[in-house]
Amino acid sequence: MNAYSIQEYVRNIRAVVAEEADVNVITERIKPLALRLASDPSWFDDKYRYTDPQQGVGLHLLHEEENHDLAVFAIAWAPGKGVAAHNHKTWAVVSGIEGQEHETNYKRLDDGSQPGFADLVATKEETLYPGTAVCCLPEDIHSVINNGDKVAVSLHTYGRHLNHTGRSTFDVTAKTETPLILKIEK
Repeated sequence: MNAYSIQEYVRNIRAVVAEEADVNVITERIKPLALRLASDPSWFDDKYRYTDPQQGVGLHLLHEEENHDLAVFAIAWAPGKGVAAHNHKTWAVVSGIEGQEHETNYKRLDDGSQPGFADLVATKEETLYPGTAVCCLPEDIHSVINNGDKVAVSLHTYGRHLNHTGRSTFDVTAKTETPLILKIEK
């Protein structure tokens, strides 16, 4: 099979998004494309394993549309590090490249009408490995942690750049919701 480039991946995603309006269909159609790119080492660079010491993760932007729609990242997770419960406010497809990342999905029990408050309950857990992928819808809430002993790297594709969606992070114990912005590597 020929090398699959990030540019070709982006062209294929643009075609899917142009043809589909349903986010469930969009993510399911992108999933095999993400798995193909994640399994192709031709585009991967060692720098994508870097994790920011303060965040514990490294977000490496591979592509972003000028209007912030469609963003593709290689995200590295230091062992034992991750991101607390959060939403995306956009669709997402995540595919494992190296290592493993453990995800916990949550259901929101409150209606979201009280600013700063969120009542969540864990509903499902799974570990993402190379060769596997998961899809997230805009209001899905999950946490991610590298539960392995080496840096994990995964391919993340979003319908909109994460720092432009108004997404939140949640403290499940304290039942709070706060804005979430992460540092992006250049």
